[in-house]
Amino acid sequence: MAESVSAVRTVRRSDTPGMTVQADVCVVGAGISGTTAAIMLARRGHRVALVDSCTWIGGQAVGVPIGTIAGLFSSGPNPFLLSPVLASEVLDALAREDACFIQYSRRARTNTVVYDEVTAMRIFEQMLRAGDVQIILGGVVTAADLDGRRIRAVDVATRFGACRIAARAFVDASGDAALAWTAGLACREPTMAIHGTQMCVLEGVVCGDPAETRAVVQHAEGLIRERGEAYGLTRREGVIFLLPSRQVAILNVTHVETPLDPVAFWHHGLEGREQVERAIALLKAEYPEVFGRAHVRSLGHPGIRQTRSIVGMHMLTVDEVNAGVCFPDAIARVAWPIELHDTAAGYRWEPFPDGHVHYIPLRSLLHAEADNLIATGRCIDADPFALSSVRVMGPCMATAVAAAECIDLALRSDSSLHDVDAGKVQERIAPNLDGEWPWPPEGGNSAAGA
Repeated sequence: MAESVSAVRTVRRSDTPGMTVQADVCVVGAGISGTTAAIMLARRGHRVALVDSCTWIGGQAVGVPIGTIAGLFSSGPNPFLLSPVLASEVLDALAREDACFIQYSRRARTNTVVYDEVTAMRIFEQMLRAGDVQIILGGVVTAADLDGRRIRAVDVATRFGACRIAARAFVDASGDAALAWTAGLACREPTMAIHGTQMCVLEGVVCGDPAETRAVVQHAEGLIRERGEAYGLTRREGVIFLLPSRQVAILNVTHVETPLDPVAFWHHGLEGREQVERAIALLKAEYPEVFGRAHVRSLGHPGIRQTRSIVGMHMLTVDEVNAGVCFPDAIARVAWPIELHDTAAGYRWEPFPDGHVHYIPLRSLLHAEADNLIATGRCIDADPFALSSVRVMGPCMATAVAAAECIDLALRSDSSLHDVDAGKVQERIAPNLDGEWPWPPEGGNSAAGA
C-alpha cells in the first residue's frame, strides 16, 4: 500500500510573478458587450483574453439577470432588427431551445426579448469556446501598465493567484470604466443618483395562454402601482416580464442605489432583496391565480444601470439623441426610449416617435487619452440622459461589434485606434447601420406586451 505522505506536498507563496497570458486583445468585462467583442475578435483570427470579476459568462445578462433584451428593434408597428450582426445568431440559438419570448411593448413601441438566462449563458460559452478565447473569471484588474498613450498589460487578482495579461489592444467592457479608471485615465461620473434594480426570477407562475400575457402583465403591474405602498415598496412603476414556455416571471420592480463603494453597494443590495420579498408577498396575496404557487429561482447580483464612463473623443448628448443626428462615424443605431432611473419612486420614460432612429459615433468609444483602448456597452462617453437610451443590451452588442472591427483594422496596420478609417468599420458592420432585418422568421413566437 502506498504511503499517504507521498500524496501531498508542502508549499508556500512565492514572491515571483504569477503567470502571464499573451494575447492580441484583452477584453475586460464578460457581459453582453465584452462577450460580443471577444467572439467577433476571435472570428477575425485574434488571440483574445476575456477577464471578468464575476464567476460566470454573461455579466448582468446572466447574473442579475436582466431577463429582457431591449434596444435591438426599431420603433413602430412592425419592428425589425437594428443590430443583426451576431445578435440574430444569439436570438436564433435561444429560439431553437424555446428559451425566448418576443413581446411588443406598447410603452416603448418596439419589441423586447424575454429570455432564459441559463440558456443564454451556455450559448455565449459555446461561442467563446469555438473561438478559443482564453477566459479568466473571478479576476479583478488591479493595475494597468500605461506606457505613454498605450496600455501594455494589466494585472489581475484571482483566487488562484496573480496573473498578468499582455496585449496589443484593450477593450473596456466593464460597465464601470474599470480599466480606464485603473489605468489612471480620465472618466466621467453622473452628478445625480441613478438607481439600479434587484431583479428576481420566479418559477411556477401560471402564465396561461401566451396570447394573454399582456393582460396578465398589465394586471400584475397595476397591483404593484396601486398596492405597492401598502406593502412597503419604494418603486411605484415596476415592470414584469413573462416567459410562458418556462412558467417564469422576471420581476423588475425595485430601485436600488448602486454607488461605487464596496460597503455601501452591498448595504443597498440587501435592502433591494427585502424590497423583492415584499413585492412577491404582494403578488401572491393579490394575484394568487397566477403567482400563488410561484417560488424564487434566482435573486442575482443587484443590477447596475449607470455609474462611470470614459472620457472619449466625443460625448454623445441627449440633444443629439433627440435630433437623431447621423454622425459621419456612426457605428450603431438605436430606437430605445430615454430611460433615466433618477428617483427612488420612478424614472423618466420618454419614448420616441415611430420610425425614430438615433446613432452612436465611433468617437464616443475611443478614449481621448489612449491609442489602444476602446470602450463598449454602458461605459462609452455619453451624458446621463443619452446613455440611458444607449446602455441597453441591443446597443451594447452593436458597439462591441464595431469595437472589434476597429481593433482588427488597427492591429492589421499596426496603428492607433484613433487612426482607423471609420468608413472601413462601417463597411464591415453595414447590416447594423442600414436595412430592415425581420426577426423572428415567420411562425416564430411573439406576443403583445404591456
